Amino acid sequence: MDNSIIQKYLRGEASKKEKEQLFNWLDESVSNKEEFIEIKKIWALTSREKNIEAKTWNDIKPSEFTQAKTKTLQHWLARAAIFLLLVSCGAVAGHIISKKSETPIYSQMYTVISPAGQMTNIELPDGTLVMLNSGTKIQYSNEFAKGDRQVYLEGEAFFDVQKDVDHPFTVTSDFLGIRVYGTSFNIQAYPEDKEFTATLVEGSIGLLDQNGNELEKLVPGEKAYFEDSESTLQIMKVDTNMYTSWKEGLVTFRDEKMKDIAKQIERWYNVEIIIQKEGLGDERYFGSILKNKPIDQILEVFKLTISLDYEIIPRADKPTLIYWK
Repeated sequence: MDNSIIQKYLRGEASKKEKEQLFNWLDESVSNKEEFIEIKKIWALTSREKNIEAKTWNDIKPSEFTQAKTKTLQHWLARAAIFLLLVSCGAVAGHIISKKSETPIYSQMYTVISPAGQMTNIELPDGTLVMLNSGTKIQYSNEFAKGDRQVYLEGEAFFDVQKDVDHPFTVTSDFLGIRVYGTSFNIQAYPEDKEFTATLVEGSIGLLDQNGNELEKLVPGEKAYFEDSESTLQIMKVDTNMYTSWKEGLVTFRDEKMKDIAKQIERWYNVEIIIQKEGLGDERYFGSILKNKPIDQILEVFKLTISLDYEIIPRADKPTLIYWK
């Protein structure tokens, strides 16, 4: 396949004849579809940034597409995966700053985003290590390095917190918060899910309400679950590996509804899933999958274990569309 046709299609500039050539090529084999999906991922990520290390999608030569399937693919995705944004958060009173004052009267926030289809590792200024799952955002202020160890989380992340008894570490979300006493733990708090889960591996954490009041403390091996619609908090003993294995690319579904699994797959692979078969969304699945496998291999696993069929439709400028039938 002439890669210039793929580029033109993704930019919305392909002619009818070129589109037919591309679609015929996609129908020839699964490997062609996989190659197109990987190229589309690179284009989707790099096209969001005007300049990623001075190289944009239009600068990528056709010969690099083949390399992208191996070393170059991970190289470019890694470049495109992390968007570190410096955002001004405070308001300047009346927009008036005294000429004599050199002290800023606003604070700044650092934001790190792990886009759909990616995972991102970061190290905070205090040495705390954080792994962000797909579709996750974390924010912290420029005062963090001075001891104000507060972070805001949307999504799922695993924390390995550096101990500092003089400067408490806290995590806030749209639901509950966490006060950390030096520990490693996993938090899942995607706003659209209206749920909060905290799983403690080592150390100790306190669960906080929106006013900062401590509700409960967890000990290693415990999971806290909060459902926003019910405003109920449950604490239970669990196998923590089931809730943290996503870091190694292994995901275990625990008797979960297929409509909830669909949401997770949409984040991991940056796709859109439409469930067409009546009742399929409420069917439950228990099993493990390897998250780093191509999307069609994951769907084949589901097809063999539950009554699911699927259709994958690549789209330009939008996430790939997948019908569950």
